[in-house]
Amino acid sequence: MYHINARNVNDALILGVQALNQTGVLVETRNGKALEFPTPVCTTYSHPRERVLFEPKRNANPFFHLMESLWMLGGRNDTKWLEPFNSNMSSYSDDGMVFKGAYGHRWRNHFGYDQLEIAINRLSGYKNDRRTVISMWDPKQDLVETNDQKDIPCNTQIYLNVRDEELHMTVVNRSNDMIWGAYGANVVHMSVLQEYIAASLDCGVGKYHQFSNNLHAYLDTLEKVKNLDYTNVDPYLTLDDDGSSYVSPALVDDPETFLSDLDDFIENSTERFSYNLFFSQTAIPMRTAWSLYKCNEIDAAVRKVKTIKDKAWQKACLDWLTRIIIKREQKHGF
Repeated sequence: MYHINARNVNDALILGVQALNQTGVLVETRNGKALEFPTPVCTTYSHPRERVLFEPKRNANPFFHLMESLWMLGGRNDTKWLEPFNSNMSSYSDDGMVFKGAYGHRWRNHFGYDQLEIAINRLSGYKNDRRTVISMWDPKQDLVETNDQKDIPCNTQIYLNVRDEELHMTVVNRSNDMIWGAYGANVVHMSVLQEYIAASLDCGVGKYHQFSNNLHAYLDTLEKVKNLDYTNVDPYLTLDDDGSSYVSPALVDDPETFLSDLDDFIENSTERFSYNLFFSQTAIPMRTAWSLYKCNEIDAAVRKVKTIKDKAWQKACLDWLTRIIIKREQKHGF
């Protein structure tokens, strides 16, 4: 098994691309040619809260990454809420309306009970527990003889344990697209979950291990990131004025009200989040900025992004919008 030790997602992307180019095996897939690692890969993040990807060649959409993560933690499976942030989302659904394999829905609703609630209760009662497993794989629905379903979970299980007052998490994945999934959206999804559970247990966020049984990247995607600048300084190491590494504001201030605040945010039923400042200081400004961008009010979107409390999300959103502005200016010859 290949092991990648990374500080955060920015580190992992560079190390992963290097390793795949050196050791990858060319394979034919249903979606075209890809390079894949010849063995399973475990990626260990020492700082999983550093979840924002900044690499301009990857051009990750930070608005979508965060909103999808919140949608997941809310236990949703509808395409409707996500479509404003990614118009192609419904094409990944079998019926265009719901995602049968939606991680958050599997966590909280699919099996008839809230796995997160039970996991938190187990670890609260016995922090040395080694039996806390959250499942996203349902063999009755996913292990079928036909191969025509679009929506089968790639991440299948999550293992949780507390050691030295920190919550450590291992995510098991059957097939991982390295660029779009493992070192893109998945880091945000899973680290948000890890931080929420850690806050609910009143402990710190420990290591995040991502076990990918098949880690791969398609050749056309690899081409876009083949010339990464390996000398770039990680923005997390420069965002703070005092020279120390940047620590984002807490996702959760009050675990008892966080999920209800999250429901209010998703339903857009209130603008008041007195207990969990993440919503008023980061999530709402990001959602508002996205709406302004979609209305072609980019200057207003930029101004709104500058009000985001979390410097990491603020930088990623500003960088992404700036690339949009430059692209439009080049297109129109400005």
